[in-house]
Amino acid sequence: METWIVLFAFLFVSIAVVAVVYLFLKRQHDNDIWRMQSQLKEQKQSFYLPSKLEAYQRLILLLERLHPAHLTLRVLQVQATAKMQQTVLLQTVRDEFEHNIAQQLFVSEQAWKALVQSKEEVIRVINMAASTLDANASATDLSAKILEITAQLPQFPTEIGAAILREEFRAMSH
Repeated sequence: METWIVLFAFLFVSIAVVAVVYLFLKRQHDNDIWRMQSQLKEQKQSFYLPSKLEAYQRLILLLERLHPAHLTLRVLQVQATAKMQQTVLLQTVRDEFEHNIAQQLFVSEQAWKALVQSKEEVIRVINMAASTLDANASATDLSAKILEITAQLPQFPTEIGAAILREEFRAMSH
C-alpha cells in the first residue's frame, strides 16, 4: 500500500512539474508572439507611413489643382474657342485624377469618395458653364462662366474633400 502512495505522490509531483513547465513555456511563447506582433506592426507602420504621407500630400495638391479657380487659370488657352477650352479642361481633370488614382490605397473610403465627388463636380461645372455659352464664345468666356458658377457656391467640393483629407491626416498623426 505504501508503494501506491509513493507512486501516487511521485505521479502527482511529476504532473505538477509538467503543468508548471507547460504554463511557463506557454506564457513565454505568448509573450514572444506579442513582442513579434508589436515589432511587425512597428515595421509595417514605418514602411507605410511615408507612402501615406505622400498620398495625403498628393491628394491635397490634386484637389487644389482641380479647383476651378486654379484649373481655369492654369490651362487657359486665350486663342481657343469655348468648346476647345472645355475639351482641354475636361481632359486635364481626367488626366490629373488618373495620375493619382493609386493614392486611394492610403486614404479612407470616405475621403476617396469625397475626392471622386469633387472631380465629378468640377466636370459638371465645366459642362454646365459650356452649355450656357453660344457657339462662338471664347475660352475666356468659358473660364469667366466657370468662375461665376463656382463663386455662387458657399464651399466648392474640392475644398470639402481637402478638409476631409486634412482631418484624416491629423487623426492619423496623433
